[in-house]
Amino acid sequence: MLFRPVRKIAGIVRAKLFRATLLLVCAYPFLQPSLHAVGGPEEELIKVMRAFYARGFVTDWQGVEKLPGVRWAPLPPTELQTCLPDGGCYARQGVAVVAGRNIAVVASGARTIVTNLFLRNMTAPFGESAIVTALQGAAVTAELVRCPLEKGKGSTNWYRLTGANSNPGYLSIQTSCNGTACEGFVLTLGEKSPPLEANQLRLYTEQCSASGVDRKPISSVLPHVQLARTLVTLLPQAAGPALYDWQALVALPTGIVWPTDGAKRDISAKSDAWIHQGQADYSGRAFYFVFGGSPAQVKTVQANEGGLHARGEDLLGVLRSQRFTVQLVRCGPVYTESANSWYRVTSSATRPVMLQQSIRMDGNRVQDSYELRLDSTLPVRDPRDRDPGANGCR
Repeated sequence: MLFRPVRKIAGIVRAKLFRATLLLVCAYPFLQPSLHAVGGPEEELIKVMRAFYARGFVTDWQGVEKLPGVRWAPLPPTELQTCLPDGGCYARQGVAVVAGRNIAVVASGARTIVTNLFLRNMTAPFGESAIVTALQGAAVTAELVRCPLEKGKGSTNWYRLTGANSNPGYLSIQTSCNGTACEGFVLTLGEKSPPLEANQLRLYTEQCSASGVDRKPISSVLPHVQLARTLVTLLPQAAGPALYDWQALVALPTGIVWPTDGAKRDISAKSDAWIHQGQADYSGRAFYFVFGGSPAQVKTVQANEGGLHARGEDLLGVLRSQRFTVQLVRCGPVYTESANSWYRVTSSATRPVMLQQSIRMDGNRVQDSYELRLDSTLPVRDPRDRDPGANGCR
């Protein structure tokens, strides 16, 4: 029998994973292994799950070969042209027969580490409640931590798994694929809950035990809108000083989490430059901030995204909707996988600043970085930089 295309696994997560995993199609002949049920069929499936979360499990591409009953495509793992929404840029495909059910399997992760395991049941369902009950019977606590906000709008439940002999992780269970009954499982290692796509934030809640009327969505504000609000908060006010000091920076209502050591001299710089670093989370999307300046004043802000997100966001459009004038003043060198442009941002309430937007493309996903120069200056010009209207700069 042949390996099935990985797009068969796509229903486990969402349509975007469906499109991303099309790249994993391969055809290596092998015989299907089988796990035969001793108790209920769910008891056999959780043997695979417990092995993945076990404290002694080796989370690399050879380690997954220890998962019971799964036959894998030969190493090395496939390097994806487009990283998956879970952050995995490598994947390895497998298959198993568990209690008479055909299970398609995909492991995903980084070059050397496996972080997620996708299981798609092709035949009779095991049942979500049966799986949860079987896990709890095996001394693994399954706490429902994310669920659809409204019935019929969203098809996945997320459980936080903990146990004395288990690594912390999450299990998501999907029971509907675009309105059609299906069954898929995503096993994720780590303390942090798996991220959602921006268009899912309004559909799910983390208040699963509350009544329907009391439930709130994970976020009603998109991550890039939250970031735009932070950048606006950092702009010097027209009625205030041209540049603020480090104490005033920390006092701003930005939502940035600051380290306890405060601003300090940048030992990597030859001049008397100071830096301060912080981090913000925008509905599961992490941004890392680096502020630079003199001992007395903050002059620059860098905001770097920690992962990837789907294309289509327009942070500059958000600024314009808030009555800022955003004017292109310079484009960076022509690159095929990134774009770097400088904009002059002005309004009646704030002092002029320069804002650089840097976007790195990875297939249909992108990674954003921004730099604010609060003194409204531009960095030294690169000979390859372009003016607006020249060589595609627009």
